[in-house]
Amino acid sequence: MNPGGDAPVVAALATAPGPAGIAVVRASGDGALAVADALCVGAEVPPSRLPARSFRLYRLRDPRDGSLLDEALVLVFRAPRSYTGEDVAEFQIHGGRASASRLLDALFAAGASPAGPGEFSRRAFLNGRLPLDRAEAVMDLVGARGDRAARAAAEQLAGSVGRGVDALRGELVGLRADVEATLDFADDEVEGLVPPAAFEERASALSRALRALADTARAGRVLREGALVVVAGEPNVGKSTLFNALLGADRAIVNAEAGTTRDSLEETLLVHGVPVRLVDTAGLRDAASAVEREGVSRAKDLASRADLVIRCVCAGSPAPEVPERALLLFTKSDLAPGFSPPPGALAVSALSGEGLDALCGEIAHRVGADEASMPEVAVSDRHAALLREAASEIDAARALWRDGGEDAAVPAASRLRAATEALDRITGRVWNDDLLDAVFGRFCIGK
Repeated sequence: MNPGGDAPVVAALATAPGPAGIAVVRASGDGALAVADALCVGAEVPPSRLPARSFRLYRLRDPRDGSLLDEALVLVFRAPRSYTGEDVAEFQIHGGRASASRLLDALFAAGASPAGPGEFSRRAFLNGRLPLDRAEAVMDLVGARGDRAARAAAEQLAGSVGRGVDALRGELVGLRADVEATLDFADDEVEGLVPPAAFEERASALSRALRALADTARAGRVLREGALVVVAGEPNVGKSTLFNALLGADRAIVNAEAGTTRDSLEETLLVHGVPVRLVDTAGLRDAASAVEREGVSRAKDLASRADLVIRCVCAGSPAPEVPERALLLFTKSDLAPGFSPPPGALAVSALSGEGLDALCGEIAHRVGADEASMPEVAVSDRHAALLREAASEIDAARALWRDGGEDAAVPAASRLRAATEALDRITGRVWNDDLLDAVFGRFCIGK
């Protein structure tokens, strides 16, 4: 599809399939209203004659045999004032898989084609309705698994990431313009236009700001995908009981016999509004059986990849050494009256619930998901890679300007242009089909 050109009509279910009060089917493209007309044969005022942003109740019929499909509200949006920037017809029908499927088959018979993943949002980007970073926020909002993730996606949809990137881009373009201006002057006029100290100050500040924004990607990943938190420790220290207590359900088998947990169990819960992928692992010991040895091996692998490891030991036991990123947790505190954990550690009783609230707060803090540590803007991994690429290009320009003096203007300007292009790939000023395929390919069909 070419931006601004005629686009074939595509259609898809825009709501979740299955039983529901209402299902919404969307058709978009040049001729979408004519396709809608084909299902409203005999209507006094067909959809193509409705005013923009209006709706009407219709009896929909299959264009192949005239059979009744459903009653529907048909909403009309005309280009360019629609989500996609094209003519759009939306059908609000009775919910259910069968009714939506029958309507889609009728639309395809009338000339529409099935929409691909993210095709409506892709068209919105190509038609100038959404910058690329805001289009990505649409999918983040749809897939948000917690309140905090939804809020962050809504902020990005409102332009929070784009504003931050554009502000830095403006400073970068100003620096680049000053460097490129030196190329228009004679050699004896260049001196003083961009003094080395001033260039270094401006370029290094830009590089630091870009890397600082890129560093918010970890928080963004936690919001979008959830933090991986692994419960680890020797057998029979209460890992599975703790796992169940945090979930509020008997998900893991609990037994006094050591080694009951042979494999890893993973469940997702919300901690302070942030998704946490909580994993119960096999007890760490020299296992006798091959099955248990495999469980221990998997536990160690998960611990090596975790955002946080909760290292469990029984209250009253000696405190083992744990890595800095691990949280030492003394379990079964109800069996050790008067026990006080050492600094930096916590104690809980999964049976009584004592200490669980403090544990949840510490989990949120350790994975960077509490209100105090969560940044205002949290970029995605794609954004972070491009921000770091831009910072690296600026650092290369700094080195050239510092070492090459006046002769560095051309290569330094080239590096600054490359930095600008990296930022432009975040917002979509610069794009290619491979980039769009990668971005929109992860979208659901219908969005």
